[in-house]
Amino acid sequence: MASLYKTLAALLLFLAMTGGVQAGPAYRLYTAAGRPVTVGEAAGLLGRYDVLVFGEYHDNAVLHRLELALLTELYARQPKLAVSLEMFEQDAQSQLDAYLAGRITEQEFLAKSRPWKNYREAYRPLVEFARARSLPVMAANIPRPLAAQYAREGSLDKVAAEMAVYLPAVHSAPPGKYRQKFMAYMTDSANSARMPVDRNRLENYYRAQCLKDDAMAEKIARYNHLRPDYKIAHYQGDFHSRGRLGVVEKLQLLAPALKVAVVAPVYVENLADAPDCLEQQQDAGDILVFLTR
Repeated sequence: MASLYKTLAALLLFLAMTGGVQAGPAYRLYTAAGRPVTVGEAAGLLGRYDVLVFGEYHDNAVLHRLELALLTELYARQPKLAVSLEMFEQDAQSQLDAYLAGRITEQEFLAKSRPWKNYREAYRPLVEFARARSLPVMAANIPRPLAAQYAREGSLDKVAAEMAVYLPAVHSAPPGKYRQKFMAYMTDSANSARMPVDRNRLENYYRAQCLKDDAMAEKIARYNHLRPDYKIAHYQGDFHSRGRLGVVEKLQLLAPALKVAVVAPVYVENLADAPDCLEQQQDAGDILVFLTR
């Protein structure tokens, strides 16, 4: 009998190490109203909206897995689905389209599209999911040189003609909650130590941030106008949408009738603490993802 127990213990240890024993998800999902939901239930709720904006922490693998899981569930309910990514810039759209259509190899696509360093593990699953199902994918972000020039000079007057085509038709950097939040983030000692900034150019940096938001919002609004029968799943950094600010705020100005849902992540010390944090986080988004660091 003792040898049987040892055998079972060894088998359980092996299964746990190889993934045969599945732990619970490394996150908890809640609606803003405080109701716990599964990924499938969240997808059902989000299916009532025209646009899903998923705010992520770019370096969090748990969120990247959830992004794909949620996209899978959304597609199962609504096959007319387009994917939009902050992680590709608009001047890479032709390369992205060519790869999705099978006209160029993945190696050629990546060589010409300036993918983020963590593309393979973080965003490739989304692109490959879309490619396998012939879903459109939007390169939503403003080209980096444009944003960098704006941040450096504080003006768009000297933008080269070949780059000016990517400027959003409507651009503003208004005062208010988003600006306050941006300035607080940029001047926070922990953030500035990690990412040194020229404090004389903070206003320029804010304008460049808003330029990115305007470009992404316009790309989404334009696609919705052309294909109103499609739902759009847009993936971006959490700062661009938390509290329905940034891209969401700009998108609602461009297309007030659009129903936009926001997924917002929240770090907690322990997943069991999630219910206690709901009240103070309920304005962050429509679906809250609680997870540990």
